[in-house]
Amino acid sequence: MSGRLPAWAVFVTFACLCALTMGRGFYSSDGEVLFQTTAALVERGTLALLPDPGLPQIVAGHDGRYYSKYDPGLPLLAVPFFVVGDRLAAINHAHRTNTAAISTLLLSALAAAGALAVLAALAGKLAPGRATHPLLVVLSAGLATPLWWYGRVLFPEAVLACALTLAVWLVARAEGSRGGLLLAGAALGAGMLVRASLAIYALPLGWLVLRAEGNGPRPARRLIWVAAGGAPFAAALLAHNALRFGDPLATGYAGEAFSTPVWKGIGGLLLSPGKGIWLYAPPLLLSAFLWPRFRRGHPALGEFLALAWAVALPFYGAWWAWDGGWGWGPRLLVPLLPLSCLPLLALPARRGWWVAALCALLLGAGVNALGILSDPVAHYAEVAPRCADPARCVAWTLRDAPVVGAARLLADGRGEPLALFHLAETGLPRTWSVGAPALLIGGVIAGVWRMARAARRRL
Repeated sequence: MSGRLPAWAVFVTFACLCALTMGRGFYSSDGEVLFQTTAALVERGTLALLPDPGLPQIVAGHDGRYYSKYDPGLPLLAVPFFVVGDRLAAINHAHRTNTAAISTLLLSALAAAGALAVLAALAGKLAPGRATHPLLVVLSAGLATPLWWYGRVLFPEAVLACALTLAVWLVARAEGSRGGLLLAGAALGAGMLVRASLAIYALPLGWLVLRAEGNGPRPARRLIWVAAGGAPFAAALLAHNALRFGDPLATGYAGEAFSTPVWKGIGGLLLSPGKGIWLYAPPLLLSAFLWPRFRRGHPALGEFLALAWAVALPFYGAWWAWDGGWGWGPRLLVPLLPLSCLPLLALPARRGWWVAALCALLLGAGVNALGILSDPVAHYAEVAPRCADPARCVAWTLRDAPVVGAARLLADGRGEPLALFHLAETGLPRTWSVGAPALLIGGVIAGVWRMARAARRRL
């Protein structure tokens, strides 16, 4: 039997873990608006929403109706989850909105797990027969980065991470074949339909396509196949803009700009105590040290990662809300984090390096567990009244950093109840509050056992 890390076990483990650790609620008005859009699609067959002064993300369209400022991909993907939750509530005479909301949150859990399963497949391709190294990559990405947190809330980051990771894996796997390149373009295009800014990774992906090995079409034609895969989704995105605002190039972000000094935003994304990648994803520090070694073994992917970071940091660093708002860690960089753990495959087989990797993994898991077990929004709400610029205070003031706030909330006994342990509160039978968590715990145990078994074969 092969010792390669099984992607299905990775998917089961992290899908169950993210679902098991879902909190109660959307944690932001962003999630509320996305959920309302899904509900409007299911119940009224429209993208139009009712105006709400308390939700500034609902903006006026050119036709006198109101719409979400966001792109349509996430609400569209959430439709089947909403329908299942709504039907389940109707059958059990439970609260339909609350049950549909919990069901919709499963989209992010499955997307995060999908990103990690694809990452495991890619890592296995790059390091065949070395299951311990791919396992380190997957555990680092899944536990020691904010992907875990975003895999349990209704933000688009987990879906974007899945789309980008899938696109890269398809290019690496395609080896120049037209079908694989077409699917890679479709994966990136689907991600763009969720958030148009994912298009910034088209340049690094295009470089990867040109550098990829294989006997398929000539390099220039490879790009055409990738573009063909993404074109229908780009067209749908433009059509959505035209529907809302009468102009395919108009977006819901009117009045928002790239107004932050780029050095300040990049410094905040990398080094600030409240939003810095160094604290929320410690394994990436090790990845940065190992990148030259990784690039020597896998030049195309190494160059892709360098280009992706070279594009993402100035783009998001210059955005007025570079900090990502009331989220956990550097939210806007989350789609790139799973792939950025790949250089850990180049970890030397020496004790000191493995001790450093284990320490980074444990530190990252501990930091992100603080966000899982608390409600970061409660901390932001406490900071806002006493700080003229809450975003700046949270990012740069240590005592106001979300990690410190989460630790304080837990010390005060204000932990976050996990949704699946309280399903009875939605009106579902009480057995759901026991059965659903028990099933998911079993899934985590089974997946971990299978991954550990694969790793032991190569020790």
